[in-house]
Amino acid sequence: MPARRRANDVISPLRAFLFAAALSTALVLVLAPVFPGETHVSAGQPAFKTFRINGEVVASKGAALDQDMIDRIRGAGLLNNTVEADAAAAAVIVGIIGASLLALYLYLFQPREVNTLARLVMVGLLVFLWVAAAKVFLSVTLPDNDRLYLGYILPVGSAGMLIATLLDGGLAVAVAALLAILAAFAGFYMPDARNSISDDPLQALQMPVAFLLGGFAGIFAVRRAERVNHYAMAGVAVGALTFAILFAFWLLSPEREGVDLFWMLIVSGLTGFGSAVITVGATVVLGVMFGVTTRIQLMELGQLSHPLLRDLQEKAPGTFHHSVIVGNLAERAADLIGADSLLVRVGCYFHDIGKIAKPEYYIENQIDTANPHDKLQPNVSARLVSEHVRIGLKLTGRYRLPARVRAFIPEHHGTRLVTYFYRKASAHDPSTDPEKFRYPGPRPQSRETAIVMLADSVEAVVRSSRDRSHERIGELVDGVIAERLAEGQFDECDLTMRDLRVIADSFKATLRGIYHPRIEYPSPTKAELQKAGSAGVAYLKPPADPMEAPPAV
Repeated sequence: MPARRRANDVISPLRAFLFAAALSTALVLVLAPVFPGETHVSAGQPAFKTFRINGEVVASKGAALDQDMIDRIRGAGLLNNTVEADAAAAAVIVGIIGASLLALYLYLFQPREVNTLARLVMVGLLVFLWVAAAKVFLSVTLPDNDRLYLGYILPVGSAGMLIATLLDGGLAVAVAALLAILAAFAGFYMPDARNSISDDPLQALQMPVAFLLGGFAGIFAVRRAERVNHYAMAGVAVGALTFAILFAFWLLSPEREGVDLFWMLIVSGLTGFGSAVITVGATVVLGVMFGVTTRIQLMELGQLSHPLLRDLQEKAPGTFHHSVIVGNLAERAADLIGADSLLVRVGCYFHDIGKIAKPEYYIENQIDTANPHDKLQPNVSARLVSEHVRIGLKLTGRYRLPARVRAFIPEHHGTRLVTYFYRKASAHDPSTDPEKFRYPGPRPQSRETAIVMLADSVEAVVRSSRDRSHERIGELVDGVIAERLAEGQFDECDLTMRDLRVIADSFKATLRGIYHPRIEYPSPTKAELQKAGSAGVAYLKPPADPMEAPPAV
């Protein structure tokens, strides 16, 4: 079923048509030409077609060739690789259909990450480069008369893995399927390889199946990679599935030999290794070239070692602690609804980074100090509070943080009011203009930033509440979500009512775990006090370690 059409869809019908036209032209140009050379034939081999010289039949199709026939055919130039009209037409048809289907997928489903012309170009470039690589590599390794399986070293699956890592999992599956077909076509388009199919027809099916399922395995393994070793595991998955497919077809081959298993194992290992290495290396390069936030970048930012986060921990420890708790809340909820949990966690760490500039103006950092807002007008206080959005964007821009991470800074507030100071001003002047107390926005544009908006508000509301019973936490969470819905803050993202229900349940479970009841410990015994006194230690109050508490009766 086609995705819901939106007014701000990036891939318009015209852009999809131009993409299909450009990609199909490139594919036809790389598929149709046959590299210079001569079709290989040997004595005793059946003729793959009828050869005629000056009207005389030298060898009929299927007849065994002898050396004299081969010499006459070669002398007449009938073994030279040339582009035949029907073969060229086949390349044109396959190229146009392949490019058109990919363009149709992009137009119908509008992958969220393919939101610029540059990224659309990147998709087309990856398809073209992998088809060109298949044409060059397979022209050398096919036909596989010695059963070395060298053609399967080509890491076709890495293209889908790159798309899944950089852009979108669904698009990656579509690209993997398309490349499996086009790569096999590019390989068997060559006359030598085409002729070999008559001896082993299963080759024509074995190659696209191996490329396709190997690519799917890699996509599944790297789509939500949160550690570098996940890429190694993806390579293992590609290699293992490739070997499994080759082994399955080997069992069907009447000419199978035990040594084939050795070569199958070698090439499967190489294609898995190559897929992992290419994915890691090309991810970094393509991410910089096309402005894509990569999983590797997010993994680095999630280590809390970034200079901005160190400054936040030193200058605004309350905000830092709040950001970590919000990250825990939001990450679990994002994982449950299928959003990008790694991106959410990193976004939470930086969402309030602008508070570094004036930490004392935010309640979580006011420890045993006077509140500076007590001496300010509400409109001035509101301006100072909302200023952390502008400062945060400026700081993260200076440190070149990815755009997807920077988006959390303005979007986690959306277009909401600075409620406390607006209500304070309204108490003195009911005609106060609310627009002067509103954050600049925009509203959340993705499920990830919407989750952080909710987690940020819920954590603050529950922390400020004196009643943190299970029932009260549930009421507060439901109240925050209902309020954001009423404000229309989720009108521009893809968050569903089912997602909100799952998020609410996740928040409640996490917060109830944080604010669980604790028992009151009895005073120290005389023996403990005497021992502490002799050691020069004074008991200020009983220790409170909830992990050591006996079960409540």
